[in-house]
Amino acid sequence: IFLSLLCVSQFICSAESELKRPNIIVLLTDQERRPMHWPSGWVKANLPSQERLMKHGLSFQRAYTSTSMCSPSRALLLSSQFSTVNHVSVTLSDATPSPTFPSKDVLTNLASLIQEKTDYEVVWKGKWHLSYAVNGLEDWSAKDIAKMKNIYGPLAWNPPDAGNADHSTYIRDKKFALSTLGGGYANNDMRYVRGMISSDKKQVDGWGETILDYLGKVGAQDKKTRKPFCLFISLVNPHDVWVHPIGWKEAGYQLKEFENMGIDLPSNFKDSLETKPSIQLKARDAINRIAPFKNHKELVGYVNFYAYLQTLVDREIIAILDELEKYDLLEDTIIIRTSDHGELGLSHGMREKAYTVYEEEIHIPLIFSNPKLYPTPLLTNAFYSHLDLIPTISELIGFTPDHSDFQGISQTPVLLGKMDAVRDSAVFAYDDVYLLPEDTPSSHIRCLLHDNWTYAVYFSINGTDFEYELYDIEKDPGQLNNLLFGKEAMQYHQLANHLHRKLTERLRKEKGLIKGMYWPSEPFGKKNKKNSSS
Repeated sequence: IFLSLLCVSQFICSAESELKRPNIIVLLTDQERRPMHWPSGWVKANLPSQERLMKHGLSFQRAYTSTSMCSPSRALLLSSQFSTVNHVSVTLSDATPSPTFPSKDVLTNLASLIQEKTDYEVVWKGKWHLSYAVNGLEDWSAKDIAKMKNIYGPLAWNPPDAGNADHSTYIRDKKFALSTLGGGYANNDMRYVRGMISSDKKQVDGWGETILDYLGKVGAQDKKTRKPFCLFISLVNPHDVWVHPIGWKEAGYQLKEFENMGIDLPSNFKDSLETKPSIQLKARDAINRIAPFKNHKELVGYVNFYAYLQTLVDREIIAILDELEKYDLLEDTIIIRTSDHGELGLSHGMREKAYTVYEEEIHIPLIFSNPKLYPTPLLTNAFYSHLDLIPTISELIGFTPDHSDFQGISQTPVLLGKMDAVRDSAVFAYDDVYLLPEDTPSSHIRCLLHDNWTYAVYFSINGTDFEYELYDIEKDPGQLNNLLFGKEAMQYHQLANHLHRKLTERLRKEKGLIKGMYWPSEPFGKKNKKNSSS
């Protein structure tokens, strides 16, 4: 049922009055795209937590991450600022120090903002991937619980960090890379949620209370006097997909667990990429050299492994929901279920989450769930951007932050049935580096999603090597036909210029342009004038 202002606003307003100070839980998975390329009914049969949340939730059909990969996306989520402001443009690596997320004294983040404005208890559990350990790089200890509180604000973290390795890490240090996994032998997601299995000597050990411990502690307190809380639950999977095909056996996964998940290669698997920005083919070739597939069976194994990992993390989410129900916390809690970014999953023959604006990479799940607000499942086609998380949570718990500090828009009017939408578009930016040299041409992206159009500008950091994409995702949901390539492109130049102006306007407003870099003002059909982004 799509959200209708006339049908639900009266009920929601009544429920809103009962939820003046709701608990907030952000359930964040890693590298999970909005369900696509799966058989009809697969989600309902295999991911019961999603069905459970949707039953009493508002599901956004057009929710998009604002950047990728991991660290940049998380920094944006917590700051409502692009990397041009928060300075986390590159995913943190175990090999060499990268710019870390600024402290709360330098840049206000969601946790420090809530602590400043309210008496909410703000807690972070699970994957962090925004800073290094007190002891240096990935040498985590109990001391990092206090560091998290003192530097960033959240209480009660449970280190070590996880989900912070990839193919290049595996080549450098296989043992460390496999210790960061959400599942397999390392089983960090279970450790974060339920704790250690005493008989499992291969599971990663850690410090601090589990998620279920925390919820049990809160649930045991007097409902009338306990503080409301804002709990971030950050789980690793399905991020473990990177170990296929090169390391899943060593990681502790078994073929029989995932080989028959019923998933086929995506319909847009075969794409020469000849009509696409040049960085895409370079990225595909780079990962295929490092982690090659031997045959068709391994290709199919990859997409089934990705689906299987989602069933694993779903089990942990079910355990969390059961605990909330056990302590009668569900009615007073708004659960925000989303992910940091998606996964290409062999669409266009590509993997991971870099150098594209394909739906598989940037279209994310998003459900706001609460039985009082949503007695029946609802859908909305309103655009959502991850820039919107801070202003949305802030308004839900009772205050409006200074808009000059944040670039997002509160989605609360949509959640409460007061408006159909608060934005007509979303912007995506990419500045990370993955398996290719930092100066690879056309490796940065700015993208506008508006109506049924996806318009993207690819460029080099010095303001050269501009390449373009335009897709009509209504007529071409697989994004196989780049309308700005070839002889037919001219008929789309006027539209592309219109979308480019809109993108430029949004980037200036949201501080998403790289300072001092040349940016074209009207790329198509006319001689372009120089335009500095400063």
